[in-house]
Amino acid sequence: METDKAKEEITEGTTKQTQQTTQTPASDPDKKSVKLNWTKIGIIALIIAIIALIIVLIIILTTRAPTTTKEVYNLNYSLETENGSIINQDTNEFEKGTVASTLQLASNQLDKELEGIHKGESKTITLEAKDAFGEYDDSKKFTYKRVSQENRSMEMNRSSWLTIQDFSDTFNEQPEINKTYTLSQAPWPFKVIEKNDTHVKVSQEAELNQEIPFGFFTYKVIGITNEKITLKLFGNDTVIPSPNGNLEINFTENEVITKLTPMVGQEVQLENYPKARVTGMNETHLFLDANHPYAGQKIIVKINVNDIKLVKTSISGKTVQHIEGAPTLQVFIMSYCPFGLQALKGLLPVWEKFQGKANIELRFVSYTMHGAKEDEENSRMICIREEQSSKLLPYLKCFVEAGDASGCIKKAGIDEGKLTSCMASRASQYMEEDKALNEKYGVQGSPTFVLDGKEANIYPRDPQSIATAICSAFKGSKPSVCSETFSKQNPSPGFGSGSSSSSSGGSCG
Repeated sequence: METDKAKEEITEGTTKQTQQTTQTPASDPDKKSVKLNWTKIGIIALIIAIIALIIVLIIILTTRAPTTTKEVYNLNYSLETENGSIINQDTNEFEKGTVASTLQLASNQLDKELEGIHKGESKTITLEAKDAFGEYDDSKKFTYKRVSQENRSMEMNRSSWLTIQDFSDTFNEQPEINKTYTLSQAPWPFKVIEKNDTHVKVSQEAELNQEIPFGFFTYKVIGITNEKITLKLFGNDTVIPSPNGNLEINFTENEVITKLTPMVGQEVQLENYPKARVTGMNETHLFLDANHPYAGQKIIVKINVNDIKLVKTSISGKTVQHIEGAPTLQVFIMSYCPFGLQALKGLLPVWEKFQGKANIELRFVSYTMHGAKEDEENSRMICIREEQSSKLLPYLKCFVEAGDASGCIKKAGIDEGKLTSCMASRASQYMEEDKALNEKYGVQGSPTFVLDGKEANIYPRDPQSIATAICSAFKGSKPSVCSETFSKQNPSPGFGSGSSSSSSGGSCG
């Protein structure tokens, strides 16, 4: 009986042994204890492993960018006046709720009219002026002086004081009395004529009758004293084409007279003025209207829904779908770099046409050169890109005109509260992706074009050159937009709508 009881105690909780199995006497409890402890340890280890796995899954699920699903419309559309004149027609993709803002309409009434629309459905919508291109505003009419008269002669100081540090930074040498120094970009040498412990006085050593090229014309040195150098502008009467019209230049004995002559109906961007249409002119002034050309009119919108699809996007709000197999053009800029703005102005009309056909991304150089305003604007654009992406193109189109961020936020219909929150707490996180791309591609300045992972030298930076570069990167058939003609005018650096005739591309960095 004792032997049977011992067997039961030894084999409890384990697989039953046969009668021939060697039996552990009841008097040897240590071996029994060891076997039972290993069983418990195995169970505990399994429980710990399961708990660890759960923790890892929780971490993965909570750190992965959450996604949301949004509707994207593929639409054939036209915008027409009541008399049937077509304003705009195209085929494009729009995130639901952003059709009106993308078409730069004054309200979101068009999006309300599209609620509940289905694939294959056609719809004709009449928009009142207030919901189309706005009511007509008489205060947006103004005049501009088209004729200016300037003296052909100008005086400049011959000498000036510099700190010794500024001098050495400029000439890469320490100053010596009576020694002459040159700069490659200067028309004449410089001579040190005085010096103290902190400053030097430098004289510009111009020569009488010396000629200095100045665009289409020439400045000539007509007088030199110890204090002043006098220059006079020489040239022939001429007409210079410009984006704002023909600039007529005429010389009298003492004056140079310029007269701007655009076409009536032409849209011009004049310094310190909004973009406006020329409605007329007289001998001295232009008459301009900054209202939209179709302000005050009802607009007929005709829409056919080619497709409606669901697109997964991150909770950050970036709704631009990556198109597999299509080229990817990334443009790295500094927001206040004149040449970065030049690249943007060339890119924007192409970007609009290639939406849904190629991948185009605005990226940022990982350092800035234009002070706190550039850091702030980079953050602003990054936040719009990441969290209100449908408003990015309208904002950029406005910003490159004059750099009016606050006005462009309102014009593009951007949620200011969301933007402010992003700039304060999330912009730096978004910028990390751009910094990683800077390092990956070796980005060293603004602008830098990267096409399908390789730096691309696109110059001139006109829309046609950019479109050609994108189209050349398609593998197989190209979209119909590649057969369209874009402007070949190279945009001017900086804000505004001028053009540049430079044969080389400048950059910041």
